Amino acid sequence: MNTKSPNPYTAFVKDFFTSYGCALVEQTPSYFTIQLTSEMDEEIMNRPFYWHYMKKMNREGDPMQLTFTDTAETHKQGIYLHAGTPKLHMIYNTAIEKARTARLYEVIYQTKHPRNRAMSPWLVINVLLHYRGKQAKDEPLSIGLNLIHGTMMLKMMDKIQNIDFETKVSDYTFPMTPVISLVNAYKRIERHIETYLSSLDNKWVSESLHHLEKEKQLLESFYQSEDIDLESFTKEREQIDNRYKPYVEIEVINGGLFYISQETSAEWMAQ
Repeated sequence: MNTKSPNPYTAFVKDFFTSYGCALVEQTPSYFTIQLTSEMDEEIMNRPFYWHYMKKMNREGDPMQLTFTDTAETHKQGIYLHAGTPKLHMIYNTAIEKARTARLYEVIYQTKHPRNRAMSPWLVINVLLHYRGKQAKDEPLSIGLNLIHGTMMLKMMDKIQNIDFETKVSDYTFPMTPVISLVNAYKRIERHIETYLSSLDNKWVSESLHHLEKEKQLLESFYQSEDIDLESFTKEREQIDNRYKPYVEIEVINGGLFYISQETSAEWMAQ
């Protein structure tokens, strides 16, 4: 009886490559081979001079194949997938980078009597607010803005997580042309975040400043008593500022343009 657990990285690597158009050309219980596209070869195979030459000569180039093994105990030559595989970490980084933006369409399942449906564009931005001071915490925000009429919705990831999406438009549907530009929509979301931050209780700011001042006074007393020299005093002063000076950093995690049916959009706004 074979009790060996399946390699936990295999499914992810297969899904990653096939989702970007790479073909699975061979598969066995112990290994699989992927045919890269030209774009993916250029992305992860570290052959910049080759692809520069191909483009210069106006040629298509010859993308490589990659073989991955599920176990180190195989006669097949390939990349053994485990936590320390350098190529696996490169794939992770590529997946993260590519996932920063997306354009997706709600899947519309047709009835016996299909009808044309308009799809409303929503700009969805996911951000992480980093609060730093005496205490540190992070707060995620997910905000969507309808690019037709400007309605703004909060907790957008909660709303879209149960909806099926594809990278192409479903039959009998058509994407509406945005009325609000992406730039203006992003600025509206930025202003909302700024308004939200200004409405928060700033007690943590005053507490951080108070603690910062106490730490500086204590350090000053050490310096006055000649317990530390000027160089150490200066370095410690900088570290105290870095640790306790309150600020909020807004980090944009990712964003996307989601085309949602008007029926789904209406349900959201009615809630």
